[in-house]
Amino acid sequence: MRRFGMVLTIIGVLICIATALLWIWLNAFACGMSPNGCSGFTLHWEDTEALAYFIPPFILGCLLTIAGILTIAGKRRSERR
Repeated sequence: MRRFGMVLTIIGVLICIATALLWIWLNAFACGMSPNGCSGFTLHWEDTEALAYFIPPFILGCLLTIAGILTIAGKRRSERR
């Protein structure tokens, strides 16, 4: 079970990192595609259309990470008894 918990944790963290990197890439791409040019790079958190696609995988990554940590902690707790 400990390996399963580690796998869940690693996959969850990778999903969170990939989601964050893709969010930054999307904002940089949109900034570069702007006809007015890009005077500064900012993350547009108010863009609800794009966030609708990025929030679910980020939440999934967080849930997998938490499940992995709880699996590892539960296994350690059962080994102590």
